[in-house]
Amino acid sequence: MTAHDPKIQGWALDALWRRAEEIRALCGLPPIPDVTSGAADPPRDSAEALVQVLLHDLEANFRRELATRVQLRGMGELIAFAVPGREPDHPFRTLIQYLARALNEPGLWLGMRRGNPAELALWRSGPGGELETRSGRVSLRDMDPEWLRWLALGEGEEVLVTDPWGERRGGPWRPIPVRGEVPEERLSGGQPPCPGSAAEGRSCVITGAPLASQGEGRRRCGPCQFHRVLGLMGISGDSDGARDASVEAIVPALGALCVNLSLNEALDLEARFREDVIESMPLGVVAVDREGQVLAWNRSAETILGAPRETTLAKTIEEIGGAEGWQEALLRALGRTGAGAPSEHIVRRQDGTAIPVEVNAAPLRDAEGRTRGAVATLTDLSDVRSMEERIRQLDRLAALGRFASSVAHEIRNPLTGIATGVEYLSRGFPEGDERRVDVQFILREVSRLNTIVQDLLTATRPRMLTLGPVSVADVAARALRTLAPSIPEGRVQIRLEGADTWPKVLADTDQLLQVFLNLVLNAVQAIEGEGEVVIRARRVVNPPSPRVEIEISDTGAGIAPEHVPHLFEPFYTTRPKGTGLGLFVAHGIVQRHGGSIETVSAPGQGTMFRILLPAAA
Repeated sequence: MTAHDPKIQGWALDALWRRAEEIRALCGLPPIPDVTSGAADPPRDSAEALVQVLLHDLEANFRRELATRVQLRGMGELIAFAVPGREPDHPFRTLIQYLARALNEPGLWLGMRRGNPAELALWRSGPGGELETRSGRVSLRDMDPEWLRWLALGEGEEVLVTDPWGERRGGPWRPIPVRGEVPEERLSGGQPPCPGSAAEGRSCVITGAPLASQGEGRRRCGPCQFHRVLGLMGISGDSDGARDASVEAIVPALGALCVNLSLNEALDLEARFREDVIESMPLGVVAVDREGQVLAWNRSAETILGAPRETTLAKTIEEIGGAEGWQEALLRALGRTGAGAPSEHIVRRQDGTAIPVEVNAAPLRDAEGRTRGAVATLTDLSDVRSMEERIRQLDRLAALGRFASSVAHEIRNPLTGIATGVEYLSRGFPEGDERRVDVQFILREVSRLNTIVQDLLTATRPRMLTLGPVSVADVAARALRTLAPSIPEGRVQIRLEGADTWPKVLADTDQLLQVFLNLVLNAVQAIEGEGEVVIRARRVVNPPSPRVEIEISDTGAGIAPEHVPHLFEPFYTTRPKGTGLGLFVAHGIVQRHGGSIETVSAPGQGTMFRILLPAAA
């Protein structure tokens, strides 16, 4: 070494110290203590001092990087579990907001590849850490080619002047690839194909490299990184090396974090899907653990059992009102090896009503086959039992109808002979003879009996219908004119409400008139003293075809609940002089028209008959 070597070495050492100062300032570290300040540090002309400072800084940087990785991992777990949300991409939105505040970078942005077909979801923080309105999604098919190159290869132009939509706004953009690989079986819809291999041809449209088959119809070029690049991150707008370096330092740790977030999101979606399936089932679903504590109680179970979910969860099945009977079937399943036979129980709801319920219970087992609890499905049998009762009633009516038809036919011929004979006898009695009055009474009773027989024949052997458009208002008016002589004047008022706007029905005019005659007369006879009968009609939308709803209501005494189910049975009447055939005949006519008739009544509140008939086109 020459005589000038110490001087040259001093200049070189000073240059290294200045460079160390610049690097420390770039990393945000405090200045190196000056030897003139009385500090115990080695002098600046010592190479050992420089090495000591650099080693100290290297150790400090390593510790900061380690702390950053730990913080990022902890933050990922926090985002995944502590801030769940049903909004799509919620964890990633929370992540970019957190990082923007932690790094004090208002221009920080994150773009993640999402879904299949793939899209880029972009979020950009604002001055206060909130997400800007520029955030959104863009399909890879419509993405700017330079951005697409970054996603496909993990590299490209260092600075992009346009955003992913190809517009010059918010830039310049400096992408940094976020790398990681999500297992394909955890992706909804599977791994999307690289856009470079989507087009026909043997070469990738992005790199120009040959495409090789990957199985199952997938192709990929050699340089392709599409399956490993999860997204892109960077700072938009004017930046410097120090700010970019701070982002580059955390991006390697973000890859694993984003993979975990994607996996947690996929698991959450699966769990919510299973929950939605159970909640949407028409059957009630109740699950308990091995101690009988309720773990699941879906919406149908709430409806069937009349018990809100919040009053059942975390309680044992024995503590829940209305569970008597069927709870035993559920608990017995804990000791079985398989599903038992369905059982039927009467469940008494909290409102006092009782309904029949079918219970299917089975043990709830985990993947190892160990019993963890029991699950039961509940089926409301109310409609089934009502249908069965209706079928039994129809069977009884059919049998009774056949019997009544044969009896009526056998009675009608003798009645004709009796009426003819009595009429012949009456001719031998002069006017004013008491015997003539008695004969006239016999004739009236024979005529009434003949009317009953005719009603029976009409009900049991209905004639063919001649269908056509019929004005409900015209038929109602005809019925009132026919009944006018039998209605005491001034005692009962009959009102056609809004008759000018009533629609037409598809019906047989004479048969529909018979329905009005029977129902209106029944309403008038139900009123003791003064009262009112109101008739209404309106068109209703009742898929698959439109209908006309006709209401005939009265202000009479009403009908007791125990009588309502039997109103349309033949010979059933609550009036001493009634035949019990008027409503039976009306019910049969309406049914033959493809309609329905129901009764709404309560003691002291009058009665309303509601008829639904097909509307005329």
